[in-house]
Order: sequence, then structure tokens, then C-alpha cells
Amino acid sequence: MKLRLTLLALCICLLNCKDDTPKKIDFEYKYPSVENILDCEGMDTDLLREAFYAFEDDLIKFYTPGNPVYSRAYSLFVSQASNNRVDYHKMVSEHSKKVLEALKQDETLWRPAVDAFGSRLNYNHPFIKCVAENIKDEPLQKTFNALVQTNSLSLRMVGEELKRKTFGMKDDKYLATYIALEYFYGKIFDIDFSKAPEKTIEVNKEHSSHDGHNH
Repeated sequence: MKLRLTLLALCICLLNCKDDTPKKIDFEYKYPSVENILDCEGMDTDLLREAFYAFEDDLIKFYTPGNPVYSRAYSLFVSQASNNRVDYHKMVSEHSKKVLEALKQDETLWRPAVDAFGSRLNYNHPFIKCVAENIKDEPLQKTFNALVQTNSLSLRMVGEELKRKTFGMKDDKYLATYIALEYFYGKIFDIDFSKAPEKTIEVNKEHSSHDGHNH
């Protein structure tokens, strides 16, 4: 009798227990055969690589459709994203939305809410240290790395410098992936794409005379 009661209680417990393990987002990688562009010790960077290529595909299709000009696209995007002038509703593809949902599963990559300077990214994540160690532009690398080492990184500290360094982003996958996380996935993190945008954004696809130069 005691055994039956024990088994009954166990069954009831198992039925009432909820599985709090988050469900893994299952989506099809579009760029699985592309070379590994990121080498960060102890990290699986497959999803970050997918995030970069999905972002860059959207970037080119939106800013320089039909005639890919990467330096121009990065220059326009970084300038406008830093001033909240990107029409993400028109720019973001369905695949990039799925990539974002997968990125959200790593809660350590994000802050609970945007910081005072509008960033969602958690600068204490190991990938940010990896970026700081691998940026190709030496002056920017030294600045970025120093800010990471002193726990002082913020968009206020690097935003203007990033706008001046856009020309080299097309050849620097670490920096470009950071840009993708900071200004693309971070900015659309809370957007409900099922709803129309609150206001219409007029996107200027012409160069600013101050953007994209490696001063």
C-alpha cells in the first residue's frame, strides 16, 4: 500500500513539474559552409558568424541594392544607426529576425534593458573581449581594448570614433560583427515587427561629408 501511494505521489509530482529549460530556437543556417571568420578562445562562434552574414546581406540589399558597395553601406548605416535614423522595418529580413531570436537565448550577451546611451549589448560578454583583441585598426583597437580592460566601454566613448572608421569595417569581421550586434540586433531587440512603426523614418542614402573616413 505504501509503495502504491509513493508511486502515485511521484507520478503527480512529475505531471505537475514544469520544464523551465528554455526551448532552443530551431532555424536553418543559410551560411553553414562559409569560412569561420571569428576565432575566439573557448567560444562557439557559429551563431555569431550567421548573425554577421545575415546582417551584412540586409545591409547591402538596403543601402546599395544591385551594386554592392560595402564601405558606403557601412558608412551610411553606422551614421544613421547612431542617430536612430534606420528604418529597421524595411531593412530587416525574416531570416535576421530568426537569428535574433536565437541570439536572445544567450542571456549573457544582452542587458535586461538599454543603458543610458542606448546599448543593449553586455560589454562583459567574452565576445566583446575577443573583439577588443582583434580589431585591425590599431588606434581603434588600443582605445577599444583599454575601455574593455577598465570596464569603461560605452557608445558615448566609442560612437564618434566608429563613425570615422567605417571604411575598414568591410575587411574587419570582428569589428563588423560587433557593429551587427550593437547597431542591428541590439536595436531591433524590442521591436514588434507585427506592428507598424510609430513614425515614418526618412532614410538618407547619401554620404555625409564626415562619415566613413579613417582619420
